[in-house]
Amino acid sequence: MAFHKNLTRVERARLAVTKLICPITRDALRVIPLTDFIFGIYISSRYRYVYIDNPKTGCTSLKSAMAELELRGRKSDLDPLNLEVIHYDSSPLKSFVPIFPKPTLSNLIKNNYRFVTFVRNPYQRLLSCYLNKFDNSTAKDNPQARRMPRGAAPGSFSEFIDAIIGQTDHDMDPHWRSQSINIHYSRVPYAYIGRFENYATDYVTTFHKLGIPADEIPTLRHLNKTGAGRASLHEFYDKKSQDAVYARYQDDFVNFGYPYELPD
Repeated sequence: MAFHKNLTRVERARLAVTKLICPITRDALRVIPLTDFIFGIYISSRYRYVYIDNPKTGCTSLKSAMAELELRGRKSDLDPLNLEVIHYDSSPLKSFVPIFPKPTLSNLIKNNYRFVTFVRNPYQRLLSCYLNKFDNSTAKDNPQARRMPRGAAPGSFSEFIDAIIGQTDHDMDPHWRSQSINIHYSRVPYAYIGRFENYATDYVTTFHKLGIPADEIPTLRHLNKTGAGRASLHEFYDKKSQDAVYARYQDDFVNFGYPYELPD
């Protein structure tokens, strides 16, 4: 069941109970919207794990593989390469919303569900976001543009950085929100946090941590490439934008061990 922006009385009551019994949900909703919170959670009842989505870290490829694994051996018309199946309610990992009376995140932890996610160097992640959502976007109705401070797409990368660093985490889109906030870093006991920089290796390790035998791990398909990994960050960042990003996203640099210096 999907929760709507304008909650019904029953949904409000269920949410209130969830906040009482699940500290993770209660704390998360203090800093991010309910729709973002729910959208970012993918649950496998079959393999007993939770993937917390962190956009621009290879999540499309990983969620496609997870959907393929979840559907394997079952009669289904769902295509794990279909973006609706990968990202939205059609996903087999979206069978329920972790809001009372369904199991909450705290309840899933108590029941030994394993949590996994991926992170990325903040400098590269923001560049990937800009190139994918604004520089390369041809969509007339860009949902990410609506989350910009003025509700309009930025004209350049420097304009993008200048605009987002003043936003609160609540107002940010998940594609450029602090990764520490996106993945509830201080609240969730992760079994594994993969790194985009070591994607091929960490992709396999993620499934190993979930108890998936090596011969059952889906083949890695690199989906939704932006080219940011091949771009020189020095072409986009100057000292001002580098300092601004380091200051705004300092928790991510510290929590995940990324240095101040721009990657080569």
